[in-house]
Amino acid sequence: MARIGPIILSVAGDTFTDGCRVSVIIWNGATTAGHTCRLDLRTEGAKLWGGTAAQANDYLGANFGPKGLHCPTGFKLTQIGSGEVYVYLAED
Repeated sequence: MARIGPIILSVAGDTFTDGCRVSVIIWNGATTAGHTCRLDLRTEGAKLWGGTAAQANDYLGANFGPKGLHCPTGFKLTQIGSGEVYVYLAED
């Protein structure tokens, strides 16, 4: 069954454990300039995506295209200063 809508991560340590392809990442609601956010591959620990807010009430993101980035064991939010991260999965 297809997943509808984004996976929402809001606390460091939040994890998605299914193998997938990440199509889009949006970090919304960074409340303070300098706050950081980082997503890693779940078991490999390699950096998947990261950003630093340039100003208050900022948002950042990345679009990896229709094929997306492969995350064979899922991903985890390893760092977030504020806000939420929306992760959209690529469809097969």
